[in-house]
Amino acid sequence: MLSGNLELFALADVLRFVARSGATGAVNIYRSSDGGRVLLADGKVVGAVVEETVAPDADGVVDAVMRLMDAGGGDFALELESATGPTKQPVEEFLKAVGRRRAEWSKILGSLGSMDGPLDITALVPSGTAEITLTPLEWHLAVLADGRRSLRDIAADAGASEFAAATALLAMSNAGLLALPGGPVAHVESYNEDEEEQDDQDKHDDAFAYDDEAEAEDAVADAGDPDTSDEDVDPAELLRELGEQRAVRPRSRRLTPATREEQRIHLRSR
Repeated sequence: MLSGNLELFALADVLRFVARSGATGAVNIYRSSDGGRVLLADGKVVGAVVEETVAPDADGVVDAVMRLMDAGGGDFALELESATGPTKQPVEEFLKAVGRRRAEWSKILGSLGSMDGPLDITALVPSGTAEITLTPLEWHLAVLADGRRSLRDIAADAGASEFAAATALLAMSNAGLLALPGGPVAHVESYNEDEEEQDDQDKHDDAFAYDDEAEAEDAVADAGDPDTSDEDVDPAELLRELGEQRAVRPRSRRLTPATREEQRIHLRSR
């Protein structure tokens, strides 16, 4: 039986050794706190247990092994036995997932503070909200946060991984549905989809209005003032020349207010 001390052999290296052997069993970690086991099948990680709490899903397995790795020393021993769990990942890929999760947790704990302190949240309803839809996990968080249980305890009671519970709590906070203990109250402005669409339509109409005015003013400028034109000018010839000029003249989009002179010409052209 493989055994040793985690101060001499890192848990990651122990898992790599078991992976190379393709063994099926459990690497048991013995320590005064945060003890547990990592389950492997055919050298791949399939499950984990920390302090008698079985990881419920793939996220939970990553969190549990990360906790076992970060807890420090202790003794370990490999026991060959049948092993099953909610995931099955090669050890190297799994260890990379643990590294990514560790970086994510550093950001989460920066907002939540601690997973072990009593969780007492303040429920909020954003102004103008007529309906709120919660997931089952978010509902558990709202109901079980009684100021006595920790987020870690609530996750266990809800049958969710600690990472999933922490992520759901932050999502509710960002949506303005609750205030985290000791944190600022999130302010969420009400959003009206109909008003947003109307604003976009108004901007679209204004753009075309500017374009139409520009075309009309360009036509007047090219044709000249009807009141001062020579009476002998052939209208057909004038239209032909105007068409030739507009064919080579690049179309411009006028976005600035018309000058008084342009307004005068525009009005007279009508």
